[in-house]
Amino acid sequence: MKTRLKITAAAISAAMICGTFLPSVSNAEETREVYVSNTDELIEALADVKAGDEIILKSGTYLNDEWLGEWSAFHAIASGTEDAHIIIRSENPDDPAVISGATQENKVALKIIGSYWEIRDLVICEAAKGIFLQQSEHSIISGCEVYNIGQEAIHIIDNSSYNLVENCFVHDAGTITPKYGEGVYIGSSKNTDGYGYECHYNTVRGCKFGPNIAADHVDIKEYTIGNIVEECTFDGTGMKGENGGDSFVEVKGNNCIIRNNTGYRNGCEKVLYAFDANVQLDGWGQNNRVYDNTLYMDTTDCYIFKEWNCQTYVFRNKAEPEGTTYSGGNKTVQVLDFELNGDVSEDGIIDMYDTRILQDHIVGKNSRYISYENSDADKNGSVNILDLCRVKSVMHAEEKETAKMSIAFNEEEAGNWRMCNGLGGRTVTFTLSAKAGNAANMGWGYWDPNAVNDNGTNGKWVQLSLGKHAFDENGEIVITVELPKDTTRTALQVYDYYDSSGNKIDKSEISLVKAITE
Repeated sequence: MKTRLKITAAAISAAMICGTFLPSVSNAEETREVYVSNTDELIEALADVKAGDEIILKSGTYLNDEWLGEWSAFHAIASGTEDAHIIIRSENPDDPAVISGATQENKVALKIIGSYWEIRDLVICEAAKGIFLQQSEHSIISGCEVYNIGQEAIHIIDNSSYNLVENCFVHDAGTITPKYGEGVYIGSSKNTDGYGYECHYNTVRGCKFGPNIAADHVDIKEYTIGNIVEECTFDGTGMKGENGGDSFVEVKGNNCIIRNNTGYRNGCEKVLYAFDANVQLDGWGQNNRVYDNTLYMDTTDCYIFKEWNCQTYVFRNKAEPEGTTYSGGNKTVQVLDFELNGDVSEDGIIDMYDTRILQDHIVGKNSRYISYENSDADKNGSVNILDLCRVKSVMHAEEKETAKMSIAFNEEEAGNWRMCNGLGGRTVTFTLSAKAGNAANMGWGYWDPNAVNDNGTNGKWVQLSLGKHAFDENGEIVITVELPKDTTRTALQVYDYYDSSGNKIDKSEISLVKAITE
C-alpha cells in the first residue's frame, strides 16, 4: 500500500495569507492518496480512512470472505466533510477495480457508514447486497457497475439523505431472492427495525438499469421525502414480478419526482406499469410528480402509471404503442399545463431544476422541455439572463405563488364532460364557450365515497344544479365549484341549451374550453 501526502489548495491559500511561501506539513490540512493493490491493503485503508483521503484501487479483483464485522466483505465507518470528501475509486476507469464478495448469498460487498463519500468507477459484484450507504449525507456513487447481486444492488438506508447515484450500470440483481432484487432501494419498509426511516432528497440520475433486475429498478419507501429519479434508462428484461415488483419505479414516499426517463418493457410480461405508487401508511405516497418520460410498453394492456389513494400529478409522458394510457387511480391528476411565473420546466414548482434548464437554454445547449411563457419572468416578450436572475429571486422568496393547473377532461357525450381524478378538496373553475347571448341550464356532480346508501354500502354520485346561465359578450360562461375533500371523480353537465329567443337547440355546439384549479 502506497501513501502520498496531498496538500489542499485551501491549505496553500491559508498559508500564503499568513506570509508563508510553502506550507509546512504540520500546519497544513493534510490529506492522503492511498494506493492499494490487494485485498489486505484495501481492508487496511478502509479501516484507517479519514476526511480528505483518497483510496485509489489498482486494476484487479479485491475479494474477501473473512469476518470483518458489519456483515460485509468490505466496509468503512468514517465521514468526510463538506470541504474534504473521502474518495474511493479505480485508478483506471477503463479497467476498473472489482470489489467482490464470495457468493451472491452472503454479505454486503461494500458498506459505507458515514457522510461525504465519493464511490467512483468501481465494479461491485458477487454478494447478497451491492453498495450499502448507511447514515450518510451528501455522498456520491458515480460510474459504478453493480451486478450478480443476490438481493438489492444499491441501498440508501438509515437516515441517509442528499445523496446522488449517477451514471451507474446496474443489472443482474435479485439473483437469489427476487422479491428483494431492487436496483436502487431508498429507505426502509415500515416492517423493518433497527434503521432510521428518514432518507430524503436523494437523486438517482443517468443510470442504466437492467437486464435481469428481478424487482423494481428503483423502490422509494414510505417515510421518505423529495427523492428524484431522472434521466435513467430501464430495461424490463428478466423482471420477476414478485412482491409487487411489476414496474420500473415504485413510489411509497412523498414529494418524489420521476422525470426524463426512458423505459423498455422488452416483452417482459411481469412489467404491468412503467411507474406505480401505493400507500403503506396513512399520509404517505402523496404529492408525487411523474412527467416527461418516454416509454416503450409493447402492448396497450400495460399502463404508464398506476395508483390508489396516492395523490400524483402526471403530464407530458409519451408511450408506445399508441393507445397506451394511464390506468387511472382515484387520485391521479392528469395535468395539461401549469401557469406559474418562473416555473421554467412547467412542473408546478420552482426550484434549481428551473434555473438549470433556463441557463442551458440561454447559452444555446440542448435543454429539456421549457415553458417560454413561465420563463419570461418580466413579461417583456423575450427570455434572457435577466429572466434567469428573476427566476432565482422567485425561487428564494419567502412567499411563493401557487401554480394554476389546467386539468384533463373528456366529453363523454354532447354537453357532458368528466374531469380527471384527484381533485378532492380543490376549487375548480370551468370555462364554457358558445354563441354570445345563448344560455345553458347546467349541473355538476361528484363521487362521494363516504356517503351511505340505503342498502348500507358506501359511495354514491351526488348531483347538484347550477341553474341557467347566459353566455357573455365573449361567448363564455365561467363557473366555479368547490369539491369536498374526499371526492375522487367529478363531472360537468349541460341539461339544456337555449338560443337568445329561449328555444332549445343542439347542445353539441357548446364546448368546455378549460378547467383550472390551484
